[in-house]
Amino acid sequence: MKYNDLENSLIKPKPVFNLRDIAQTGFKVFPYQLSKWVKDGKLKRLAGGFYLFAKAEVSIEHLANQLREPSYISLEYALYFYNLTVDIPFHVTSVTTRGTRNISTSSGMFFYHHIKPMLFDGFVMKQVGEKDEIGKRFFIATPEKALIDLFYFNPKKYNSKSDFEEARCHEEDLKGKIAWDKMIRLAGLFGNKALVERLLNFKKYIFSV
Repeated sequence: MKYNDLENSLIKPKPVFNLRDIAQTGFKVFPYQLSKWVKDGKLKRLAGGFYLFAKAEVSIEHLANQLREPSYISLEYALYFYNLTVDIPFHVTSVTTRGTRNISTSSGMFFYHHIKPMLFDGFVMKQVGEKDEIGKRFFIATPEKALIDLFYFNPKKYNSKSDFEEARCHEEDLKGKIAWDKMIRLAGLFGNKALVERLLNFKKYIFSV
């Protein structure tokens, strides 16, 4: 297989790809060819058997979705994306129905939290940039689900006023961007009364400042 055949077949529909994606094109590629293309700078080797076309324009959010499927961006990274928190996350945080895992690549760190399939919901597709390209599209939690996930996966945090202050949120944005009643109803699906209570306490705090 020639490199140009690989690029012409996959760079638009699958800028981040693995051997299974190559097989679906009907082409056959040998490991030594992939290694050579990486050495030549045409491809970037990622974790878990994934590769990225060096010339492809891919957002870090799209990359997060691809490295662990199915998954959607949530928790700290999603809240920062919506301008609801102050601190810039050091890694991309996601939720997946697969096992919890941290993945390190040259593009950054990616943290994945496992969730039950019945709770794998509350996310939408977004896009960065003006061009409509697959490499710029990604699944991300709604603001409400991102907040629920943050509290759900951190049961020992966000319990008091001091905890809420340390979260360094944009309180005014939270007041207007979160559909609070919708969020509480969605949190009720987790069957976790403590989670709902903590979110209600957080709501009281937000509207008191």
